Amino acid sequence: MTPRRLIAISSLAALIAAPAALLAQPPDGPDGPDGPHGPPPMMMRGMPGGGDAPGMVIPLMLHAANLTPEQRDKAKALMSANREPLRKLFDQLKTANDALAGKLVGPAPVDAAALKPEVERIAQARQQLMEHGLTIALGLRAILTPEQLAAVTAKRAKLEDLQRQMRELMRD
Repeated sequence: MTPRRLIAISSLAALIAAPAALLAQPPDGPDGPDGPHGPPPMMMRGMPGGGDAPGMVIPLMLHAANLTPEQRDKAKALMSANREPLRKLFDQLKTANDALAGKLVGPAPVDAAALKPEVERIAQARQQLMEHGLTIALGLRAILTPEQLAAVTAKRAKLEDLQRQMRELMRD
């Protein structure tokens, strides 16, 4: 494997792990990067979710904006207040996904109609996660100055360019 491909694959793996975002924390504080209670739940479970707008924007707001100590305290308070509701929503999504998977691979015959309740529960959980993530992202955005928001926008553009480059590398 060429070094170029190895770098591309490593970078892709790092970006795939990035959606731990909805439960991300502000940059290192006195308790370290994971806070006093360990890593955020999504990081522990490796929950999927890449591509969901709030899930990808929240870590940018937390890390690319170079928050002041006062802003960091506000962000921590916002994230802490939303930790448990998000954990419950992710648990609901996991339960719904597990139920669907169980029926899909189970011995009983199934068709789309039989799977509809599980699909609806998954869609509802995803919708609630999106709405809750949007509320958090708007709360974080309100904390940022226009200059910090511009820095977040610039970092997002760089990440999108990197993703484009990785897709191009993977086509080679």
